[in-house]
Amino acid sequence: MRDVEAAPTVRSVLAEGARWLFRNARKRKLAVAAIAGAMLLVPLVGWIFSERRAGDVAARRLTLTPSVALAGTLSPTRSDSYGAAVPGVEVKILWLIEEGILVAPGDKLIQFDPAPFQRELDTARARAQELGGEADQSRLAVQALGLKETADLEEKKSAAERSERELSTLVNTTAPLTAQESANDVEMRERFLQEAQSKLDGLEPFVGQGYVSQEEYRTAVTRRDQAAADLRLARARYSALVRETNPDLIRRKSEETQSIRQNLSLQAQRGQVERAQAEASARVSQARLNEANRQIAEAERKIAACIVVARAPGLAVHSEVFDKGGERRKIRIGDAVWGGTTVVTLPDLSHMQVEGRVPESEIHLLAPGQKVRVQLDAFPSLELTGMLKAIGSVGASEKNESRTFPVAVAVDQTDPRFRPGMIARCSVLCGKLENVVAVPIEAVRSDDRGPYLLVVSVLGHPARRAVKLGTSTSRYVEVREGLKAGEVVRVTGE
Repeated sequence: MRDVEAAPTVRSVLAEGARWLFRNARKRKLAVAAIAGAMLLVPLVGWIFSERRAGDVAARRLTLTPSVALAGTLSPTRSDSYGAAVPGVEVKILWLIEEGILVAPGDKLIQFDPAPFQRELDTARARAQELGGEADQSRLAVQALGLKETADLEEKKSAAERSERELSTLVNTTAPLTAQESANDVEMRERFLQEAQSKLDGLEPFVGQGYVSQEEYRTAVTRRDQAAADLRLARARYSALVRETNPDLIRRKSEETQSIRQNLSLQAQRGQVERAQAEASARVSQARLNEANRQIAEAERKIAACIVVARAPGLAVHSEVFDKGGERRKIRIGDAVWGGTTVVTLPDLSHMQVEGRVPESEIHLLAPGQKVRVQLDAFPSLELTGMLKAIGSVGASEKNESRTFPVAVAVDQTDPRFRPGMIARCSVLCGKLENVVAVPIEAVRSDDRGPYLLVVSVLGHPARRAVKLGTSTSRYVEVREGLKAGEVVRVTGE
């Protein structure tokens, strides 16, 4: 933004007026010259008592681009940690990547001593070889026992199957047919009773009227009673057949079949027990073998985990440890670390951000997505850009009791020279205000009644005027109320 030019002084105005007066004095009458002289006398007197200063400036309509200054440090948006992957085991570092080297995915970072896991692997392999022979013998024993059991049971099954077929015929054919015949007889007797009752019900209304004789009515009653008796008898026969006769026949045949199958069942049970014992022994042998194979795989996995490679690109940074004297130092080759301890950290330098804090008084100017100018102290010639990514929702009090909020700025550019922790100075662009009345920020004064300006009159006299201020930049401040464009204000002095 261009500096505001100083307003013309009263001295220059008076000099120009005097020159005009002398040029026109000969051409006009003396009265006109006297009037003109009187008019110039008033500002001349003001200039004598108070000349306008060179530092006075006129308020102008400008376009302001407010910004918020932010100082912070560079940090990666992503950082991966690497170390010993086997928990509960202390391993020695045999090789370690040099700190400060840029690595790519798949690059070797750390190599731990695999000796403890190699001993586990040798023991597990020897155990697996021994258990493999036992498992084979157990499987062959189960197969031989199964063949013998099949041959013994085949002969006895034939006799049992004949008895079962006879029992099946009784259960599925003979007994159901007799029960169905008895049930059909019950249904027929029920229809006879319904018909007799229906005829009797049809005669009753006509008996009292004399249309039907008593003899005919009594005959209908007798038929109804006989039909009821026949139904009770049919039901009793059906009940006896279903509940006693057929069950007794089936039970006797079942006992006969059970007697025939008794030896077969006992033989089958003995064979099942023997087979179950053999199969249990085979399962135990196989379980031992599986456990030995699992131990082999686990030991191989631990040995493979002794070589740690990068999952993503980044800058190699060694972790710090405490030595025996209690001093902090970088981890190095020969150190022994426990599983789960971080040895190397890889911050991803391809996506960097600036983390800093802004005062509570400026937080209202910020919004995610605003453009940001970034400059690093380490590389002052680089002009970087970024975007305001996040604004913290919880503030913190500083030592001077002022409250600040954390913010994060995503940096657009990348450079392999960037390092986490570098000082970054940012300027967050907070929009643009066009055609506003503005004065230099040094012209604003303040007291108990609030901000004010010293407005210089035409005669050069400054006067206090309360104003309402708006947005400000590093050089200018917006005057929303109390001043018009063109009015002169005093920047310095009284």
